[in-house]
Amino acid sequence: MPQYDFIARDRLGKAEKGTVEAQNPDEAVSVLQSRNLVVISVTEHQGGVPEVALLRRRRRLHTRVRSNDLIVFARSLAAMVEAGLPLLRVMEVVEGQTLSSRLRGAIHQMIRDVRGGSTFRDAVAKHPAIFSSLWVSLVETGEASGQLAQSLEQIVSYLEKSTNVQRKVISALIYPSILLCVAIIAVLIFTLKIVPSFASLFSGFGARLPALTQAVISFSGWFRRLFPALLAGAVLIWFLAFRYIRTKPGRWQFDRLKLQLPLFGPLFQEVAAEQFASNLGTLLKAGVPILHALEIVISTCGNQVVASVLEHVRTAVREGRPLAEPMGQTDIFPPMVTQMVAVGEQTGKLSSMLDEVSKYYQGQISTTLERMTALLEPIMLIGIALVIGLLVVSMYLRGSPIVG
Repeated sequence: MPQYDFIARDRLGKAEKGTVEAQNPDEAVSVLQSRNLVVISVTEHQGGVPEVALLRRRRRLHTRVRSNDLIVFARSLAAMVEAGLPLLRVMEVVEGQTLSSRLRGAIHQMIRDVRGGSTFRDAVAKHPAIFSSLWVSLVETGEASGQLAQSLEQIVSYLEKSTNVQRKVISALIYPSILLCVAIIAVLIFTLKIVPSFASLFSGFGARLPALTQAVISFSGWFRRLFPALLAGAVLIWFLAFRYIRTKPGRWQFDRLKLQLPLFGPLFQEVAAEQFASNLGTLLKAGVPILHALEIVISTCGNQVVASVLEHVRTAVREGRPLAEPMGQTDIFPPMVTQMVAVGEQTGKLSSMLDEVSKYYQGQISTTLERMTALLEPIMLIGIALVIGLLVVSMYLRGSPIVG
């Protein structure tokens, strides 16, 4: 697709320069205007072969569909649809700007489907591995109400909140994971390489070794002999556990275990509460009926135990009971969530209350992660220092000479 150099100004009057992909100059102007830019000039990009080659190389390497890809896709669609551009033209522009090869292939197929007479909702629904049922429902609601741009903005908001929570959890666990890996590697090197070297050295001294030193050397010899078998056993156990977790009973037990862990259990419960409030609030705000919204929340739930509880809640709501009543009968959702939902139902502002619950738990998750990190780091550092220190000291203890 051709590239065009542009000079424009934003709402504050700040100059902005760059390049944009479009079929022609008019389309380039439309794309820039959809970004709320005042276009000053648009000229065809000269000598763009290296840039195009670089873009193609980046696309070949970018095969997965990440959350940021979906956010950019939804935001671009929303901006250009809001600007009044035809949907097909918008999708063609977005296809040319998409880096993920998998997502670009899906968009290309969606363009063909829409051009062939399918609705945008049906085109999106053909790619469930990329677009969740929440996407499909919000797009369907937006098309039916004539407010597709607003529905896409709600999708962007949902994706940004979800990605933010995931990023916080991953970031908080990276440092403890690195410490644990370093500790394991250090102990393995010391046990398999360093201790045997000292053992060979001590054997020529003809001295009785201290009890601690002898215990470490004996453990090192035992561990070296059984290391291949232990490693193979660990790999086999991991493989069997992974296979078992992929079964329905295994996944249930694994999800239940996550919620009952001493330190991480409360965090997983907070994440579940935030996801429930965020997903349900987004769907209700878009005008999706509550029973259908609960069905979508269940299908997008990542924890089978929570999904089972929500299925019970959905059955109770179908029977005419308030949403808060069955939620209060479980130990998955904290009392604060149930009370906020009850107030939202009584005042007719359930979606607003769910937004407040989501915001509260986003802050609560951040606080919990900070406390966990502050607690885990010193414990792990002290533990690593004690283990390594014990091994080092055991090698430098003086033995007594053998008498007679």
